[in-house]
Amino acid sequence: MKKILFTLLIFAAVVNAAASGIRIATVDMDRVFKEYYKSRIAEEFLSRQAEAARLYMGQLNTSLEALRAEARKLGTNALNRALSEEAQKKAADAADEAMAKVKAKETEISLYTNERLRELRRLEQERRSEILADIRREIERRAAVENYTFVLDSSGRSANNLPVVLVYPKANDISDAVIRELNRTAAKPDKQGVKK
Repeated sequence: MKKILFTLLIFAAVVNAAASGIRIATVDMDRVFKEYYKSRIAEEFLSRQAEAARLYMGQLNTSLEALRAEARKLGTNALNRALSEEAQKKAADAADEAMAKVKAKETEISLYTNERLRELRRLEQERRSEILADIRREIERRAAVENYTFVLDSSGRSANNLPVVLVYPKANDISDAVIRELNRTAAKPDKQGVKK
């Protein structure tokens, strides 16, 4: 119900704005975000970070499996009736020590996983915020230069997953101009394909 009222308010504002001579533009924020060169750089950076974490997790898991194998071996020796009672006790103590190492490694893996995921989320949010700030500044600049009173996000979705802005004149869509301006400062590859 709130979404319907919100949509009706937007519609009323647009109709009133059109009657008052107020200029309205639209921008496809999803497209702008995806096509902004800094988004691709951030995505590549985050992919490298995730790959490094995955490789390190593989090393930790390999180490854990080695510790578990050692603990099983020592546990089997502790139950070996062919050994003297003293040798069985030493093997049991060694098995307990090995199991403590297994538990410590499991804790290390759990802590690393949680911390790394938290760090990756923080990095992603930080990069996303920087990119959105750039985009917003360019939209505000363009709106001021071109005298737009309102700029609506044409990629926005309602609760029913329908576009919030259903119909708009394509001439008032500033997405291409925003993308062009944002990407204007991107490093251009030279003739050999090396970025300057």
